[in-house]
Amino acid sequence: MREEKMLKVEQMGDHEWEFVYPPQYYKLMDKFDKGVDLWETGHTSSAKKIYKEVIEEFPGFIDAYHHIAMLYEELNRDQLAFENWVKGYQIGKKAFPHSFIPGRDLLRWASLENRPFLRCTHALGLCFFDGGNLAKGIELFEFIISVNPDDNQGIRAILVEGYLKTGNYMAVLDICNKYKGDSTVELTYGEPYALFKMGDKGKAALLLRKAIKFSPKVARELLKKRHTYPKSTFPGRYTVGGDDEAYFYWERNGILWEDPEVKEWLIQTSGRGKPR
Repeated sequence: MREEKMLKVEQMGDHEWEFVYPPQYYKLMDKFDKGVDLWETGHTSSAKKIYKEVIEEFPGFIDAYHHIAMLYEELNRDQLAFENWVKGYQIGKKAFPHSFIPGRDLLRWASLENRPFLRCTHALGLCFFDGGNLAKGIELFEFIISVNPDDNQGIRAILVEGYLKTGNYMAVLDICNKYKGDSTVELTYGEPYALFKMGDKGKAALLLRKAIKFSPKVARELLKKRHTYPKSTFPGRYTVGGDDEAYFYWERNGILWEDPEVKEWLIQTSGRGKPR
């Protein structure tokens, strides 16, 4: 695939790198955008046809793989979604030169040209993670956050979830220290959880009380016996401090707080008595 080989990641400044696309990519952008518009207005078959045509004309069009994967996921064709995310990710990875070193070299979200690959890698990481392969998901998330430490995609939240679920409590503290002051509930509740598990119960209690004060609905949701899906939600978004934020935190992280010792600690710290 001659066009695919023309996709490159090149250095633009001191440790700053960017995807560079051939002219064919930009010529296809209007066609790709038409596919996006069709999909968003419910014309799924027509959108899929356009995405496939874009890929055939330029096999290095990572965003076309990402979007057709999302389309397949919407249709509950998870295997096809996964295959397209893998293909998009692999094409992007092949574009990196050997001289690129993650953690030293950066691929920032601020560059629009980098976003298709970062989006595709994020989606693939979630496929592995939610499919039970936490290690592979964490590996991809760690790559993203190393090349884009500003973390415009919220990777730090799911990394904390992954580290807690795999018992890597020190890594949780490292993330929370790196993003000190971040009010994301995965971090505000995750840090005291990690400290509690590591035996620093005094500091853990202090931070948990702080987390509960700032996000009380999360603690209440964790202690419920029955959980009701929020009535008003926007796909992929939630209201900070809202019922939906609390529900989605419980949905992904609730199992961690079912640990009897941890649950009793949460009950005592929140002062809520027995769970409802």
